[in-house]
Amino acid sequence: MSDAQHIESLAADWLARRDSGAWTDTDQQQLDAWIAASIAHRVAWLRLSSAWERGDRLGALRTPGMSTTAEPPAPPQPQPQPVRPAPRLPRFSLQRIAAGVLVAAAGTAWFGWQYMQEERGQQYATAVGARQSVALADGSKLTLNTATQVRTAVNDSGRKVWLDAGEAYFDIAHDKKRPFVVIAGDRRITVLGTRFLVRRQGDQVNVTVEEGRVQIASAQPGAKSAEPTVLTRNQAAVTHADNVLVISKAPKQVGDELSWREGKLVFDQTTLADAAAQFNRYNTRQLVIADPAIAQVRIGGSFDANNMSGFVALLKQGFGLAAHEQGNEIRISN
Repeated sequence: MSDAQHIESLAADWLARRDSGAWTDTDQQQLDAWIAASIAHRVAWLRLSSAWERGDRLGALRTPGMSTTAEPPAPPQPQPQPVRPAPRLPRFSLQRIAAGVLVAAAGTAWFGWQYMQEERGQQYATAVGARQSVALADGSKLTLNTATQVRTAVNDSGRKVWLDAGEAYFDIAHDKKRPFVVIAGDRRITVLGTRFLVRRQGDQVNVTVEEGRVQIASAQPGAKSAEPTVLTRNQAAVTHADNVLVISKAPKQVGDELSWREGKLVFDQTTLADAAAQFNRYNTRQLVIADPAIAQVRIGGSFDANNMSGFVALLKQGFGLAAHEQGNEIRISN
């Protein structure tokens, strides 16, 4: 039995228990907790409970056609109640659900499936120091950087990607009828066809446009915020809360920022503190700059993002700095 079938079975069991006549406040609390536990539980419950109610209505419509000439049934005799080891879905309940599902199949089932697709999408993730290329059904391409998590939903009805963590480069196929939307935190980035970079660090979102243009707006429904911000080629934006800072960059700066796609880190008069922070994104071992004065030393060059040992060796040779390993840290000092 698949996970979806198992969830459907549990939802049906809850419906049978609720319809048994012995429903308690405790049962209701347990059901509420089960529904709230996951989106899949909520969708299954909504679909089957709707089908259940429709089955009741179908049964009521058949009642007038039943024969009324038969003698009234004898009063029911008290019967000892058997002990049931576990609630099971009775046959009449299965018939009611089947009838309801036939009526609701074109409505609630389709809605539930669409809701699940919208909420979950296809998921991709990279480990620390890893990269991954993803080809989407519309011809668009994604390149995921270190420690990145995305979900994608690209189909005939729309094109959407959720950047849950990390950094991704987007090469979007042009489609005027279906704008491409990236949701990163509380930001909604909309494009038609372009190449751009999005990085999410908690509530902060950075966007850099290599080609074309993008629109940045709030992703919160009904949010009262400033007008959407439009970025064009060689422009970048740093967003946090309701603030958006737009920066113009030279083509070389944009190229350097995208060098991670080849596994490189390119520094140009970058402080050692910032360089260390970049290396720490790609490695499980972490660089620690112990002296604030050393942290402000500026460096330049191209480095292998996964070769922290080589970078530390260059610091020792070029600047005469000391490196001491302590557990998972490499501490740099005079």
